Amino acid sequence: MGRFVGPLPDPRTRIAYEADALDDWELIAVLLGKGDRNRSIEDLSREILRITRGLGGLLSIDIARNLRVQGLGSAKASVLMASVELARRLKYKSLQGASFDASALAKYMRTIFLPMRRECFVLATVSPAGNLLRVEIVSKGSLEEVGVHPRDLVRMVLNDEATEVIIAHNHPGMTSEPSPEDWEVYTRLGSILSELDVRLLDHWIFGIDGIFSCKHSTRLDED
Repeated sequence: MGRFVGPLPDPRTRIAYEADALDDWELIAVLLGKGDRNRSIEDLSREILRITRGLGGLLSIDIARNLRVQGLGSAKASVLMASVELARRLKYKSLQGASFDASALAKYMRTIFLPMRRECFVLATVSPAGNLLRVEIVSKGSLEEVGVHPRDLVRMVLNDEATEVIIAHNHPGMTSEPSPEDWEVYTRLGSILSELDVRLLDHWIFGIDGIFSCKHSTRLDED
C-alpha cells in the first residue's frame, strides 16, 4: 500500500481501512464527530484522554457526573456513555463461558459498580468445569432497604448448576470496610451453600479505597 503525501485523511475516512492504526484520540474523534468554534475535535478528544488518563479511564469514571470538559455537551457525553456501555457488555461476553479468572472478574465488577449511586448486590457463578456462567445484579439498594434473600440466590445457583460462587456489593462514596450485616450475609450464605456442595469463594465489597475480601479479611491487591 502506498504512503500518503501531505496530511493524512481525517479519522472518519481512515477507520474504514486502517482502524487499528488510529490513535486513541482519533477513535474518540470518530465517535464525537466534530468540535465547535472554540475547540477542534482533536483538542477535545485529547483533553478527554488527558483527564481520564487514557481509554481505560473511561471505564472508571462516571461520565455523566464527573467528566467536565469544555466542548463536551450532553449529546457528545451520551455518545461516550453508550460507547463505554458497549465496551462493558463486550467485556462481559469475553468473560462469560471462559475459564474463571478472579482478577479479570474483579476488574469487570468495578465497571458495574462505578456508575451506581446506591448499593447493589452482584452474584457470579462458576461451573463444575471452572467456567464463569453469569455475573448479574440481583438487587439494588442497601441490605437494610431491600435485603438479600438467600433462597433467591440459591435458586439462581442451582439453576446454573454452579459449584462455586462469588458475591459482591458496593459502598458508594464510602470505604470498603464490611459492616456486621455484610459479614452476616457472607457467613450465612456460605453455610447454606456448603450444605448443597457449593463453595462460596468470597464476598467482595467495593469502596473508594479498593476491594475488601471477606475470605481474606483484607483489601485485595488490584495491580
